Amino acid sequence: MTYGVAMSQTIVPAQIRAARSLVNWSQEELAKAAGVALTSVRDIEGEKRAADSGTVANVRRALENEGVEFLAGAPDYGPGVRLIGNRPNVIRRPTVVTMWEGMPVRMEFKGKTFDAFISYEVLEDLGRLTKKEPDEVYFKLFDKYRGSILDGVRSAFGSRENWDRQGRLHIRGKDIRELRPPS
Repeated sequence: MTYGVAMSQTIVPAQIRAARSLVNWSQEELAKAAGVALTSVRDIEGEKRAADSGTVANVRRALENEGVEFLAGAPDYGPGVRLIGNRPNVIRRPTVVTMWEGMPVRMEFKGKTFDAFISYEVLEDLGRLTKKEPDEVYFKLFDKYRGSILDGVRSAFGSRENWDRQGRLHIRGKDIRELRPPS
């Protein structure tokens, strides 16, 4: 089943500056991690570029991959950022994509070492792919959506239905925030 990509709240330049500070990155380091030009980061942080551009989405994803969570404002307080404290750790990066189970990633979380399988469906939906691609494309998708995938592993970890008899954790669309149906 394919889900639509969920809408996320708008972030403001101050959140990007604060997030960059939380992970101790320079503007240059953020630009490199996001795959954007340094001038783009400067323009975003200096409020010279719209906060809803594709460039901002890349900047946001790079910061989320480092464990930053963007918090929406509310009537009594403004938007903010915080670090996510309990994310799974990648022990071995993916090196293959299997035909039936997807991409295996060796993980550690809460003292347990296991293989997490990110399904083809999840990878195809994240990348909006319409046909089978070379493994390298899926590896790049893993890197691009690493934060969301790790959060999906955390979400799936506590659900018995996601574990198989061999002790492997299966990550599906319902576990990935970008792929959850809009509420």
